[in-house]
Amino acid sequence: MAWYTLYSVAYAINETIDTSLFSKRASSGADSTYYILIGAFILIFVGIGIFYNWLNSKRIEKADQRYIKKKEAARHQGVDFSDDTSRRIDMLAKTVKMDPEKVLYNNRFFEGAVEKLRKKSPNDPMLLKIPELREDLGFTFFNRRTPFINTRMLQSGQKLRVAVNFKGKSHSYVSTILNTNEEEFWVKPPLVNGKAVNLSKFKSFDFSVFRKNDGEYQFTCRLKNQISTPANALVMIHVNKIKKLLTRENDRYKLHFKREFFFSDMNTTKSCQGVVMDISIGGLKFLVKEIPEGVIEGINVFFKLEEANIKQEIKAEIVKITSQKGKNYIHLRFQDMSELNRLYLQKFVAGKNPIKLK
Repeated sequence: MAWYTLYSVAYAINETIDTSLFSKRASSGADSTYYILIGAFILIFVGIGIFYNWLNSKRIEKADQRYIKKKEAARHQGVDFSDDTSRRIDMLAKTVKMDPEKVLYNNRFFEGAVEKLRKKSPNDPMLLKIPELREDLGFTFFNRRTPFINTRMLQSGQKLRVAVNFKGKSHSYVSTILNTNEEEFWVKPPLVNGKAVNLSKFKSFDFSVFRKNDGEYQFTCRLKNQISTPANALVMIHVNKIKKLLTRENDRYKLHFKREFFFSDMNTTKSCQGVVMDISIGGLKFLVKEIPEGVIEGINVFFKLEEANIKQEIKAEIVKITSQKGKNYIHLRFQDMSELNRLYLQKFVAGKNPIKLK
């Protein structure tokens, strides 16, 4: 007897399998239809679940996109406001009957709402909060994504050029805003031997201010008075008439002075004497007898302009080299010049009484 026979007897295992049981089930049409219907229902429910899961994912994705879009729009406008700021904007918009959304995201509507409030209720305590609101919303001069439309956007510490006409000649100096509110701003007067110059007899002053990676702005303000306490200051009345100078061609002046220029590429530094022919806040053109070997468009040029009170070496890039009637001209575009140095450069140019080129 084989070992598995004993195993089978001991555990009462019937080694004969009746296959007819399976053949009967397989041949049952009713059972097959039953299983097909159950499988179909399962597939339908699975399909519905997958569809709703996809639909829900799309809804969440769209909601996220809307949120990101709003956040990106706020970031581009440079705003990061609190609930308190939103509440104050709602109050301001309601008082002057304007759309709070427009006032919140557009500084033109914001300044328009403030002007309406000022005319409607000059003593409204809400006006005391306007400078703080303007800063919270990013509607200041330093935010170059916001159009500069009003001198109330200027802040203390801002550098600007101040000019006044006297006997047909323009006199200018670089100054700083000492203080500002909704009615006026204070500017440092020029000093002579440590004492403030009395400019109270002048009725108005011309101002120039630069915004990095944006451009030059000019405006004219009336003088309210000149004070000596709590600080020496010219008190100016705010304006909303601002002019922006867009291109170098519109602000290019003819000058004539010698200068030494240093050309630098990756390997060597060369120098040559040149005569500056015209200049602007954006760049200049100078004349050379011979173009140094290796000097081509795109390389950097360095030179000094201490006459303009610019202490650092000025960096520029060669944008064009031209020759006319045997004369060689090199055209430069200034690089990385600070707003303060641009003001000093403008003061230097204005002091030369140059001829404006068309």
